[in-house]
Amino acid sequence: MRRRHRDGSGRGASLSPPAGAGITDDGTAAVIASAPVADAPTKAPAVVRQARIVAIVAKPGSCIACGTCVETCLRDAITLEETAVIDARLCNGCGLCVSDCSYGALALSEV
Repeated sequence: MRRRHRDGSGRGASLSPPAGAGITDDGTAAVIASAPVADAPTKAPAVVRQARIVAIVAKPGSCIACGTCVETCLRDAITLEETAVIDARLCNGCGLCVSDCSYGALALSEV
């Protein structure tokens, strides 16, 4: 049988069946030893992930339409009319605009 090096030059690794394998009557390799089974704890704690849905809420009484939130928003979810208007389809609730607003006109609200 031809052997190959790791570099593919034809010297090194064997093309013969792997260790622990035998040849069946039809000429194919069959694994004799079974694969090891991982030990799993019988009382493993259940992992529960609770999804939180948050939204940014604009407070029109506090907003002076300065535009800081528009510049901060990475998803272009905020536009300015008379006050800040948040597009709920684009907003992912990251809260960057809330932290940058000097007037407290934006707030995170759990939905």
